[in-house]
Amino acid sequence: MRFHPLNYRHRWLETPITTSAAHSETGTETGELQQQVASLNSQLEEARDEAELNLLMLQQVQEELEFYFLAHQQQEQVLQSQQQQLQRAEALIQALLERLEQQG
Repeated sequence: MRFHPLNYRHRWLETPITTSAAHSETGTETGELQQQVASLNSQLEEARDEAELNLLMLQQVQEELEFYFLAHQQQEQVLQSQQQQLQRAEALIQALLERLEQQG
């Protein structure tokens, strides 16, 4: 290919225009990327807030569960104690009835 001054000048003039167009596109892409980053940061912040709220709710449920579990254990102990007292009372009543039959 032969060197021609007009060809060279023509290429030289196009180069800055192409570069400016590329910078313009890059600037647009950068702006779009910045918007995406801002959107993702916003979504991340919302997700963190939601996770924190879920953690607080989970802790509250855990405390309630622990409360009801301990209450259930206490009720089980009371029930067991009352069943033992009932068995003792039934045994005493049976023994008393046997004595009355023997005397009677």
